[in-house]
Amino acid sequence: MVKLRDTYFFLLENPGYRRFELCSQPFGHRSASFSRETYQAARRFHFASWAHAYRDWLEIGRPMGLDFAPGRNTLLKLVLKVKDEPHLLPQWIDYHRGIVGLHNLVILDCGSTDPDHLAILDAYRDRILILDYPHYYDTIHDTELNAAFYGFLARNCRYVCVLDADEFLFGHAEGRIGREPLLDLLRRGAEGVYAGTWFPNLTVPEERDGRLDWSRPLRFDISPESLVAGTVAGKAVVRSDLSTRIRHVGHNLHVPEVVAAMRPGSFGRIGILHVSRLGPDIARARSLKHLRAKGAVPAALLTHEEVRAHLAARRAAGELSPVETHYAAPFLRPEEPAAETGATFETALIGGGASEPNTAFSDRIAGFDFRGFLA
Repeated sequence: MVKLRDTYFFLLENPGYRRFELCSQPFGHRSASFSRETYQAARRFHFASWAHAYRDWLEIGRPMGLDFAPGRNTLLKLVLKVKDEPHLLPQWIDYHRGIVGLHNLVILDCGSTDPDHLAILDAYRDRILILDYPHYYDTIHDTELNAAFYGFLARNCRYVCVLDADEFLFGHAEGRIGREPLLDLLRRGAEGVYAGTWFPNLTVPEERDGRLDWSRPLRFDISPESLVAGTVAGKAVVRSDLSTRIRHVGHNLHVPEVVAAMRPGSFGRIGILHVSRLGPDIARARSLKHLRAKGAVPAALLTHEEVRAHLAARRAAGELSPVETHYAAPFLRPEEPAAETGATFETALIGGGASEPNTAFSDRIAGFDFRGFLA
């Protein structure tokens, strides 16, 4: 009898056993979702038994990202770090399940208390690997602090990316943007790190009956200034074996070890629709979450007016850090329309299909020189 230890699918298929610290523990398990026939075709090898094929998938096939069942693979795992995002979470899941499938989504919940947010997680708990993350949410990018977790991911996928709930990943090639260009790149690509460029939204999703309406196209900034800032601070897609050897999986150019792993082919291939601008009520709620987490706003201050007065007083006294000032903006100035840059593209990708032609995007990207990021 071949002994099979499959921690990832054990935790995925047994929600009652999930603990963040158990990711590094071996669990005997065989997932019924595995198809020997599909895997043999992807591996181009015939195995003597289902168990021998499964063991090969554990040891070799998963880090290669091969198909293990019809339409299912381990090419890319997307890790969402999240806290109380009921307005964004449903669409983030729906959008990214269309790229990688629910089995490749890992949600790290960082102490959420919002009932609507928790209800969304409960609805997916049997189909997505959802774990409570025991540290401050930004520390998940630290691969040394979370070495066991990144080792766990490395054994179970070819590429990994850590995203926030307002970030929507896509690829582009030959005048098209969307899911297939991203997957084709990762199947054939040889880069250890791809720098996913942020594209900030200029138009705000409409709100209907307390929910964001994603059916209308949104406009995004693609000016040269935005491309520079978005490539520096956007999120990286990292080959999983490399993720265990660098200190950071997250922002592209913030850590020397990540920059050292990049090549000319790392840039200009992957994008992230960064929907950070939302309506004023949602924007204030999201900003307040960050301000409380950073200790900038006491828990005793409950109303937006109380928070506004507190932040205004701290700003006048010069007590707000640059990061706190960024998150305090929705409280300290009236909601303003985004400045027009003259270089934009419009897409319905978040609420639409798998991919779309978008020459406005491809023409702008083709005219930008990404080589300067490695100078």
